[in-house]
Amino acid sequence: MLRVPDFLATLTTEAVIHHLDLVLDLPDAPVPGPLPTRVAVATMDGLLSDEAVRPVDWDDHEFLLKAAGRLPISERDRLELGEVAGWFPLVG
Repeated sequence: MLRVPDFLATLTTEAVIHHLDLVLDLPDAPVPGPLPTRVAVATMDGLLSDEAVRPVDWDDHEFLLKAAGRLPISERDRLELGEVAGWFPLVG
């Protein structure tokens, strides 16, 4: 059973990713706010193992876009992620 907080986090994550889809090619457009972004990042982090660490040069929005398959992960990313790279995208 999906609890209400988890359902709301899922909806928030989806909204943040779709917001990023809309502004991906618009560098002057506002990005999602910090609170919904934190919820989305926590949701994606929850899909990774506790030992998995995302590359340090990824900001939250880049992480979300790569985790959602909106941006490809590079060979450098693959090296840093190790076997976890095979998990990307985390959602479709």
